[in-house]
Formats: sequence, structure tokens, C-alpha cells
Amino acid sequence: MKNTIHIEATRTSTAVTGVLSLVQGLLILIPTIVLGQAIGWPGSLGDPASVALPRLLEQESAVRFGYAAYALLSILFVVTVTILTRLSRGKTMARLMTFIVSFALASTVFRTIGIIRWLAPMPQLATSWADATTDQERYAISIAFDMLNAYGGTIGEVLGVSLFAAIALILLCIAAFNDRLFPTWLVGFGMIAAVALLASASELVGIDPGAVVAVLSTTLIQFWFMAAGVWLLIRSTKQPVAVS
Repeated sequence: MKNTIHIEATRTSTAVTGVLSLVQGLLILIPTIVLGQAIGWPGSLGDPASVALPRLLEQESAVRFGYAAYALLSILFVVTVTILTRLSRGKTMARLMTFIVSFALASTVFRTIGIIRWLAPMPQLATSWADATTDQERYAISIAFDMLNAYGGTIGEVLGVSLFAAIALILLCIAAFNDRLFPTWLVGFGMIAAVALLASASELVGIDPGAVVAVLSTTLIQFWFMAAGVWLLIRSTKQPVAVS
């Protein structure tokens, strides 16, 4: 009787984790569609103030909604990763869990810092740009825009989205492989996504990875969450995933 209850509880937790992982992966569609149509995101991240600020003022509602959804996705990142680690009772996961969750939390915090620039200071700069009456005023605003964008981009996109998320995913995949939590193909997929994220973080050493690499890396990790979610949902209908 106790064993049956344990199995059912494990199946339930596996199914819930699968749903959460699937939602985590699918959430990227909201900012991609909303911000893509409104401002041409993510390619718009490199636009100058003269282009970005007037467009931001015109599409402020869409930008706020899109980035709010992106903030939710970023917060769910640490939640999803944490719950994924709890599916395994193996020794490797027990050793690495603190590091995995810590890097996932760092990723969430840094992503959120980067996102906030589009929800608070950037709209204010856009208003100031529209109210400016001289070239000198707009030049000063453009300097502030460039500095804020460079700082927020490095904190959010490079450190948060790329570096810390990649480390968390690599450690999670290593633990999942050693503890036989995930199948080999899912671990391999995760490692590929992590390497792509690290490639997009090469900006830290002065190498421009290009917009294609940045978009590809972000897409791959979201696809990994979707794949993990589907696999966990299927697995939950057969037998418990947790291992001893």
C-alpha cells in the first residue's frame, strides 16, 4: 500500500514538473510574437536611440506586456530548474543541487535586472526624447540610452540568459545523466543548448557572436524545456522517474 502511494505521488510530481517545464519552454512565444511584431525584437536590441526610443513610445503597451511576459519566463527559470533537480534522489544531484539552483537563481536575477530597463528607465528616456527640442538634448539622451543598454544587455542577456543559465543547465545534465534521471538524447540536447548559450556569452571576451547565435541559443534552451516537459509527461504515465 505504501509503495503504491509512493509511486502515485512520484508520478504526480513528475507530471506536474513536466507541465511546468513545458510551460517554461512555450512562454518564449509571447515575447517573441508580441515584441517581434511591435519592435522587431530581438534584432531591435542593437538599434540606436534615434530608432529605438520613438518606436518604444509608439509601442509602449506592447513592449511592457512583452517584457513582462519575458520577466515571468525568467522567474520561472529558477523555479523549473529547482523542481527538476528534486526529481532525482541520486548522489550526483545531491552533490550538485546547491550549485545548480544557485546558478539558476543568478540567471533569474540578472535577467530580471536586464529586463527592468525596458519597463522603467527606457520609457522615461523615450518621453524625454520626444520632448527634446535641441540636438544637444537628444545627443545627451542617446548617450544615456547607449550606456544603459550596454549595461543592461551585459547583465541580462550575456550573464543572465547565457552564462549563468548555461552553467546551471550543464550541471543539471551531468547530474541527470549520472543519476539516470533523463535519457541520453535529452542530456545530449541539453548540453548542445548549453554550449550554444556559452557561445553567445563570448561577448565577455570581446567576440561578437552575432544575432543569429544569440537567437539560436535562446531558442534551443526553450526547446529543451519543451522536450523535457513532454518526456516527463509521457514518463509519468508509465513509472516513477526518481531513482535511489
